[in-house]
Amino acid sequence: MLELKKLEQIITDQDGTEALRFLNQVVYNKIAQGQQGRLKSHLDSGGDPVAGFKGR
Repeated sequence: MLELKKLEQIITDQDGTEALRFLNQVVYNKIAQGQQGRLKSHLDSGGDPVAGFKGR
């Protein structure tokens, strides 16, 4: 519920910086947790797919 309130605040304020922070902290973590233990493709490097982009 706290996340929903935060998202509503971001939308109301039209705060792009906070929206990106929310995506990085909340949405990415939920997706990553949901993918744990799932079948992997033979093309999957096994590492963090975002790590390469963050380093650039």
